[in-house]
Amino acid sequence: MRSRMTTLSRQSIEGVLDWINDNPLMAAGVTMATVATVYLLVLIQGAATETGTDIGGLAPVTLSVISARPVYLLAIVVGVGPLVWRE
Repeated sequence: MRSRMTTLSRQSIEGVLDWINDNPLMAAGVTMATVATVYLLVLIQGAATETGTDIGGLAPVTLSVISARPVYLLAIVVGVGPLVWRE
């Protein structure tokens, strides 16, 4: 059983690495978008905690954080772009 799980794990890892090797720009874009999204979520959560807002008042906090750091939103759009607009 253990050897089967190891083989399955190795095959899935090899599949992911093959995809990354075949699509380096797309992999970099997905990584960039993921990091930017996580960073923006952490900033929004921190700003919401600092101001004491609940879920109803989260939109203005989100807009203020994103307007202060528009580069991260651009990184998300550029990173996800190749996934959406593929030929």
